[in-house]
Amino acid sequence: MTKIIDVHVHIGNDHYNTYTAEESIALMDKNGIDLAVISPVSAYPLPYGVKSSMEQNDLIAGALQQYPQRFVRGLGVVDPRHGKAAVPEVDRIFGELGLHGLMFSNDRTGITFDNPTMLEFMEHASGYDHPVVLAYTSQYSVLEAPYMLQKVAEQFPNITFINGSAMKDTTHSNNSRYLSAKLENVYMDVANIHQLMHPVEWAIRDSGADKILFGTNIPFCEYSTEKRMIDVADITAEDREKIYWGNAARIFRL
Repeated sequence: MTKIIDVHVHIGNDHYNTYTAEESIALMDKNGIDLAVISPVSAYPLPYGVKSSMEQNDLIAGALQQYPQRFVRGLGVVDPRHGKAAVPEVDRIFGELGLHGLMFSNDRTGITFDNPTMLEFMEHASGYDHPVVLAYTSQYSVLEAPYMLQKVAEQFPNITFINGSAMKDTTHSNNSRYLSAKLENVYMDVANIHQLMHPVEWAIRDSGADKILFGTNIPFCEYSTEKRMIDVADITAEDREKIYWGNAARIFRL
């Protein structure tokens, strides 16, 4: 059976709870997921400004060292509200910490994905080998609308962008399929996928199986609806292998 890489797993804390590496591994085991790309919780608190982001990134780096057999790559966070003071953390993420990319949830930060500070983050990230950026989009958002991802991805063709939770509803799914079909460097993960009108089959039809990545949003789910939908989808074994393993292995150079 094909191994499964989940590109959308979080550890860290928000204002209410701490989500440990062990908790995420237990949920991976429950859902038959072998490996994960981990990133901080998007709603992490910021009482100490840039230092708070650094603490989340240190947690990711530590989990990679502690559980290399389960966590194969890590993504870090920077907050655009901190402006230029946050830019050095981009270089620390890729350099000192050895992480492979960045994660953004701009609905949490109150600043648009295509604003100048975000572009400065991208400029620094683009100087590293094979950088990956996981960016949440939402169809009806004024801060992380899909067209903003398109604008930024067109400006930085050497960055691989993962459209995070790219198919939350049918309209969002339609836009995400368009982006992945149009832009070579934009992929989409299936975390939080809607369950109407054959979303997996339609994503393959419009974008190709090479542009789809498996994700769950662990630890914020007990059971992976995404896995069940892929397992029963009317797709080929080859396409299923790409979604579960091959595409992520290629993007993250595994």
